[in-house]
Amino acid sequence: MKDFPNEIRFHVFAFLPLKSLITGRSVSQEWRRLIPLADITPIRRALLDFYLTLIVSPIFPQTRPWVLANLQPFDRQQYIDDLMDQHPFIPEAFRVWILEWPAKAVIGCVWPGLPNVHCTGKAADYVHRIEGNNLLSPLPPTICALPYLNYTPNAHFIPALFIFHALQETVWLMLDERDSLRDKVFTLSQGGSDLFDEEGESEDYDIIDDDWIGWQKRTWGRMELWAKRRAEQNLPILRLEDMPPPNTKHHERVVFTKSFRRGQLQAHTWRERKEANVRLDLYFSMDDDHMRDVGERIPRTGNRKVFDMMDWD
Repeated sequence: MKDFPNEIRFHVFAFLPLKSLITGRSVSQEWRRLIPLADITPIRRALLDFYLTLIVSPIFPQTRPWVLANLQPFDRQQYIDDLMDQHPFIPEAFRVWILEWPAKAVIGCVWPGLPNVHCTGKAADYVHRIEGNNLLSPLPPTICALPYLNYTPNAHFIPALFIFHALQETVWLMLDERDSLRDKVFTLSQGGSDLFDEEGESEDYDIIDDDWIGWQKRTWGRMELWAKRRAEQNLPILRLEDMPPPNTKHHERVVFTKSFRRGQLQAHTWRERKEANVRLDLYFSMDDDHMRDVGERIPRTGNRKVFDMMDWD
């Protein structure tokens, strides 16, 4: 393409996937200058800009060891196909992220190719490791039926993908196509699994990100803030070799499955939403006090009250 006019280069760049755009920047200084000027789709441009923000951050290299040590390949297209088989709409930013984002650059311990292990205690510094569970990991992925507008005559289920279960938060990607919910990522407090309205009202606080990339950026912002706090307290970012070994009381355990935590967290599958026992999770007035189905209870074990593991292979 050395002798091609820039117009043709711009046209070619517009069709390149994210990984090719990232690689193309290293071809030459000319390509590095031209790629940002091309008519790249807004989502790819936003992801490219975010990637470039990450790689110049001084803390980014310190967040890589655990990711690189645990990263496993998975069929990206099959992951999207499995979601589409359950529900016809997947937010485009999430779809492109799954298909095109460089696996070695994932942040926040959230990625289908990373293990679903519970990180807590001394193993979590909120920079290298985030306390909680990676709920993108169980394969194939499962779309949940999230109660919406509960305690109103319009109570119904909406489709959502369970992303992450933090210490006192659950993170959900909305798959509903209504403008008020479309593409949004809701962080529900206190392990919430009910969305009362599109403003995110629930029993305590909730955070709404406009789209998947917005949630990724906010996650990185929190990681940078924690890195700053640790620096102010003269606490280093944990190195992989400094994390507690598996034989300590702080070791990681797999605690979530595709069945989630019935009895603690109601998260029925989208395909189950019309079943009578599942519809017991819907309440149609403030006076509705019927007994909800608690599903299969998973007994707690140990002093840390970690739930027993069920097979999710």
